[in-house]
Amino acid sequence: MSNEVAYLLRLMSQGTKELKITAVEVFGSADLFTSQLTEGYTRKGFGAYNNSNSASGEVAWGTTGVTAATGMLIPKGAMIDIPVSVDIPIYFCNTVSGEISNLRVIEIA
Repeated sequence: MSNEVAYLLRLMSQGTKELKITAVEVFGSADLFTSQLTEGYTRKGFGAYNNSNSASGEVAWGTTGVTAATGMLIPKGAMIDIPVSVDIPIYFCNTVSGEISNLRVIEIA
């Protein structure tokens, strides 16, 4: 089965096992997000909300070593869906050096 078909099938399946929302403080350097799902559930949905105040920057997400220049941005006050499976690591970083962003990450299993 192709990755695209597997992704589309995952989107069609509803979360029936667990819903977990995690508060994450995001600093200037890339930091790996660790799944908070329990009992080995497979993630069916993954999203992030940038709950940061006006002093902090946007949040960037991406792969290892993500920076403001290389990552996908999450503007302040925005909620985005990140179409990713459980076996792909996601890193978050702040776009403003020295500031801390407040992120809410939702995982649905």
